[in-house]
Amino acid sequence: MILGILGSAARGSVSRRVLELAATRIRATGTAYELLDLSVEFTERHRIDDYENPPPGSQTARLRARIAESSGVVLATPVYHGSYSGLLKSALDHLTGQSLADRPVGLISAGGGPRGAGTACDQMRSVVRALGGWAVPTHVASTGGDFAPGLPLEGLHERMDDLVAELLSFRSTRRVSSAPAHDPRWAPEHLSCCSPSLICH
Repeated sequence: MILGILGSAARGSVSRRVLELAATRIRATGTAYELLDLSVEFTERHRIDDYENPPPGSQTARLRARIAESSGVVLATPVYHGSYSGLLKSALDHLTGQSLADRPVGLISAGGGPRGAGTACDQMRSVVRALGGWAVPTHVASTGGDFAPGLPLEGLHERMDDLVAELLSFRSTRRVSSAPAHDPRWAPEHLSCCSPSLICH
């Protein structure tokens, strides 16, 4: 299951719309996808006292459990003053150091211009690495101009195609590397990568 984590509280935000494009592509491959809308599911302030041993059912415990159930993650955020949202940062701050271990992570940001949106993705890339994850090479730094008039432009579709292909290809490679050697399903003739630009090992 791929988990989309939305760090925007606005219903019609660009970051929400771009994340929906990713969700559509992921589901089209037959891969399960779930949305974790932080503004809906995590409305209370996180308690730093819960970090070491979060109580069962607490926001911190639920957040960690949702990520643990996933095989990949997509982070989506609006850009505020050249950085990603406080809503997303609060959630990431309450993860343990290996919460994203062995998981591919797609990065989506939406800002007033491509420069600021790209900077936010670069910052998230560093956080993903600190949490043990692998941020896929292609990120989607979007602006409101990518939707004109209201529909995604071709360039946004192309970038999203690359992001999702890399996400699912790494996920498939990880499953292959962890599969039992005697399982015939993992014989070379049955394997393929989602993206021809990526090589399975």
